[in-house]
This record gives sequence, C-alpha cells and structure tokens, in this order.
Amino acid sequence: MIDLNQFAHSLDQLEIVHHDHLSCVRKTFRSDLNRAQRNVAKQRHFRPLYTGLARVGAAEVLDFRVHDDRAELLMPYVEGMTGHMFPVHATRNIAHTLSMSLSTLLYAELNDSREEAVELSLFLDKLQVVAQSTTDEELRTLVIRASELLAVLPGQLPFPMGDCHGDLTLSNVILDPLAGVTLIDFLDTYLETPLQDVAKLKQDFVYGWSFRKEPASLGIKAEILCRYHLPQAITQIERMYPQQVWLMTLMALARIAPYVRDLTTKQWLINSLTHCMKG
Repeated sequence: MIDLNQFAHSLDQLEIVHHDHLSCVRKTFRSDLNRAQRNVAKQRHFRPLYTGLARVGAAEVLDFRVHDDRAELLMPYVEGMTGHMFPVHATRNIAHTLSMSLSTLLYAELNDSREEAVELSLFLDKLQVVAQSTTDEELRTLVIRASELLAVLPGQLPFPMGDCHGDLTLSNVILDPLAGVTLIDFLDTYLETPLQDVAKLKQDFVYGWSFRKEPASLGIKAEILCRYHLPQAITQIERMYPQQVWLMTLMALARIAPYVRDLTTKQWLINSLTHCMKG
C-alpha cells in the first residue's frame, strides 16, 4: 500500500480508499476546519485551462464533509509524477510541458487579477508571528533579520489581487503525459494574489524545496531541470513586480521556519533564506 503521507509536508492525513469501484484519496483535516472549507472551495471552483500541450485542472472533489473534530475530502487517485519524482523521470518534453502549463496558469491568474495597494504592515505582522512561533533560535534570528530588511520598502506596494492556488510547489502538481496537469492541496492564504504562486514556484525552481532531501546526483539533475525549464511567466511577472515578488518569496521561505523538524530542511532554509535576503 502506498503511504501518501511520506510525500506530504502538512499535518493533514492522506490515505488511499476505494469508492464506487474507484481508487480515491481521502484527506483528513484535523485543525482549522473553517480554513479547510475555504481550501476545498478553491479546488472546487478552479476552472480548467488548456495550453495546447496539456490540460491544467484541479483534482475533482467527489465528497467533502465537515464533522465536529475533522473534515474529510475525497478525490480520485491521480496517477502521474510529482515533486521529487520530476528529476528522476522527467524527459525534456515532459519538463517543457510542465513549464508551459505553469506559465499558462500564472498568466491566467494575472489576467484575472486587479491591482490594489497593500500595507507593508501586513507582512511585518506576519513575520513577527512567524518569529514568535519558531522554536529554533538560529532560524528565529534569521526570520527577524528578514523582517528588518522590509524597512527599505515603501509603506504600501501595489499587488495584483485575485485567484491563486496558494501553495503551488511541485509537490502539489501531478503531471501525466496523457491526462495533463492536475493541481492538488489548494490553500487559502493571508494575501490572495497570483504572486503567492510565483513565490511558491520559485521556492522549487530556484531554491529546490521539493528536492532538498534527494541524493546529490538527483539534486544536480533537479537543479539543471529547474534552471533550463523555469516557467517564462515567472521571469516576466518578476520584471513587472520586482519588489513584490522578492517580498512574497521572502515570506514563503520565512514561514517554513516554525515547521522545520530535521537538520536537512533547517540547512536548506538557512541557505535559501540567506540567498533571498541578498536580493
């Protein structure tokens, strides 16, 4: 039996079950059930996109029920490669399809967005909470240093506000050459902007989040794949919103700090956050 939890990075529980003669995934949320409902609503309302190379869609929500102590989401089991599997199995064509699909998604989100001014205090307050929640002293110091860098930014920044996945790492992207790209684990965020998805993809394509625990040989292959197949939309959106993308990437990395439980991830975060802070 496949243990899906070995690939997950959240506290939610995943298990394979059978439903109406189909193999399905049941995800059980045990905390913040209101947020779980918002997460599933984003997944339900996602409109499929077509790139010419692949269909980009969300995993179908077969059932979602909220109980007193938990919420349960039922989805079809989707075959394909995801996260750490890309550098092992991805050919040049598959990597190109993935890159084009992610660019199409980012462009669609940006086109549907509206620009609004966002107060810098939102990010300062969030980083303060992150620092207070981080038990590792070295990581807490790093988060505090990151927050001090925000002093050079304006008090307000214009952001494209609108739909986003919210946690668009490669671990939440399933690619099948025939079925296309399926998105899972949508996340309701503190700031609903397409730049959340840009930052999360940079977390993988630039900093190698999904490959941080792989052997050196696979890590090098993953780095090469990400370097040459970075979605073009990331580069173009970063030119449009340089300060904002830097800020969102800094926030995405810093917010990992309270959840670090192993030395490999700790060293990866120190290196990544230090590199990001240098701009």
